[in-house]
Amino acid sequence: MIWPDTGRAAVVDPSEAAQVRDAVAREGVQLRAIWNTHHHWDHVGGNQELLAAHPDLEVVAHVSDQGRVPGQTRGVDQADEIALGSLTAAIVHNPGHTRGAISYVVRGAGGPAAVFTGDTLFGAGCGRLFEGTPTDMHASLGKLAALPPDTRVYCGHEYTASNLAFAAAAEPKNAEVAARRAAVDELRGRGEPTVPFTMADELATNPFVRAGSAERLGELRAWKDRF
Repeated sequence: MIWPDTGRAAVVDPSEAAQVRDAVAREGVQLRAIWNTHHHWDHVGGNQELLAAHPDLEVVAHVSDQGRVPGQTRGVDQADEIALGSLTAAIVHNPGHTRGAISYVVRGAGGPAAVFTGDTLFGAGCGRLFEGTPTDMHASLGKLAALPPDTRVYCGHEYTASNLAFAAAAEPKNAEVAARRAAVDELRGRGEPTVPFTMADELATNPFVRAGSAERLGELRAWKDRF
């Protein structure tokens, strides 16, 4: 959930409504928008219930997801911007996992940006290619990799530990993969999340970001699918 000092909040990919309702009450904010990264049910499952409680919510998703994202009221595309109080979010279209996948690059006054990547970019990994090609995903990851290295990345799932196990197999001589893997194992051992991480982490340790070509990314994705 994102909110500037106005107290008006947006929630990214509400898979369920109950936790969102609890957070809204706990933080004393007004829920004004849902920002969906793509149409899969584990990212939009709470839309309808939240809309029932807040019928004036703006529901944002890619233009191609109209009819696939429950309650969608606004379609956006590459380089569009949406506002939430003093914050702005630039849209990055990221086809590959789905054809309408988008990321939200959120900037405010000072400090590093934050990007909400859904299932396109994970910690040390990327999403399965359900509706796109390796060429699509390679271009999409390239857009995200071009963000400033200190950009904080918030992805859709806590897959970092398993992704780093694959990264260690893909790049066995990468000392930064080994160091990140040890740090992540320590975090998870304490029951703590690995999210957010930085784009710098991905540039150093994510084999899909580092693939160099769509062909190599396709090879890695096929290997990871059976890893």
